[in-house]
Amino acid sequence: MRLGRPDPNKPVKPPSSPEYRAMHMKLGYLAIAVIINVIGFSILFPIAPYYVSRALGTGVDIHDPRIAELSAWLTAIYAVMQFLFAPIWGRLSDRIGRKPILIGSLIGDAIFYTMFGLSHALVPLFIARVLAGVFSSATLAVAQAYVADVTPPDYRAQGLGMIGASFGVGFILGPALGGGLGSIGLSIPLFVAAALALVNLAYIVKYLPESRPAGTDAEPTGPPAGVGARLGAMAGAVTGSMGYMYLLTFAVTFAFGNLEGTFTSYLMQQMGFSSKGSVAAQGWIFTYIGFIIVLVQGGAIRPMVKKYGEAPLVLFGIASMAVGFLLFPLTKLAPLHAQLPILMLGPMVLISVGNGFNTPALRALISRKASSSTQGATLGLSASFDSLARAVGPATAGYIYDKISPQAPYWCAGIVMGLSLLIALSNLRDLKAASAVSVQTAVEEMVITPAE
Repeated sequence: MRLGRPDPNKPVKPPSSPEYRAMHMKLGYLAIAVIINVIGFSILFPIAPYYVSRALGTGVDIHDPRIAELSAWLTAIYAVMQFLFAPIWGRLSDRIGRKPILIGSLIGDAIFYTMFGLSHALVPLFIARVLAGVFSSATLAVAQAYVADVTPPDYRAQGLGMIGASFGVGFILGPALGGGLGSIGLSIPLFVAAALALVNLAYIVKYLPESRPAGTDAEPTGPPAGVGARLGAMAGAVTGSMGYMYLLTFAVTFAFGNLEGTFTSYLMQQMGFSSKGSVAAQGWIFTYIGFIIVLVQGGAIRPMVKKYGEAPLVLFGIASMAVGFLLFPLTKLAPLHAQLPILMLGPMVLISVGNGFNTPALRALISRKASSSTQGATLGLSASFDSLARAVGPATAGYIYDKISPQAPYWCAGIVMGLSLLIALSNLRDLKAASAVSVQTAVEEMVITPAE
């Protein structure tokens, strides 16, 4: 049995075959790497403001809005590095192979998670986060390429869905670990993430076969690796026939990034979650959000696509997020003891469900609007818009949280989603045309969460 790259023109053999089991073994190890990578990104959600507060010193009030701004920038700078370096790692893996890049990425994860955990000042915190973003981008960039290497066409959508599911699992586990372990000690979650990276590294080194030996000839796909060329390609794409879809992709991620970047600070400064014992509760709140998203993407979206198609789901998802974000600040009008239950059972459900529908539905529509020869470049551009929004969203949210008000990021996200709904409605005919592909194709193209 050959554990290398399969013939892409042959259908995958039955589940009882050694080839099928070998393929799933490879995807399993890869999925674990993605989970650990996303844990490293999301593990900071419930604890970043506490790191910033500690770095600013004992003389800083816990309610100082600068804490929210700097915490959001820690999230944003990580995403900036992923935007800059993910395509570079992907192209490098085309030349030297996937496995060396994965190994280097996991080594970097272990080092820079540890560095962050040991940091007590702002500059080391940002340096550690920058370097973690640089190295972690390699795992997510190479993961999808590895799936394409080891899966035949008739199984590729399921393979990519497995990686997408791993993204969702990491988003659930990261905040839970960050909050639960962070309530014991702020550094413990980062040390655990570093240890998980080392364990995964050992398995990758020993068990994961190379899917693309160095020197393999193939035409690279995806957006240009150079930042200038990529930004130029993105600008050109916005003016094309699919430009509004790219704008919607950016807007959905931008709006959710407002939440990711500032929500812990909001809980800490506006809702009384300011004690060390509150860290665990904050982690579970993010886990709750992630669970709703994964529940929608893993269970609800497929039957709904079969019944309605993606276009109505995009409209519903955008509208749901718009209403959720616009209602979010109004929960402050309720008594303090009722604010969190109202927020969790009202606006947060709308935001999470809307995000859960939007991400895979938009990606499927973009995929089917592209020709077969431009799939890689088209989806690569979509991922670039998503990745850029992951940086711009938290950065914008942190700035307006500090300079305007703690409610400003959620008003901003609601307005952006309201404008997005108008854009989607003005292009409804084209959305319906793209959605009118065979139901089976639509379902097979659903990838749970973009892994960039």
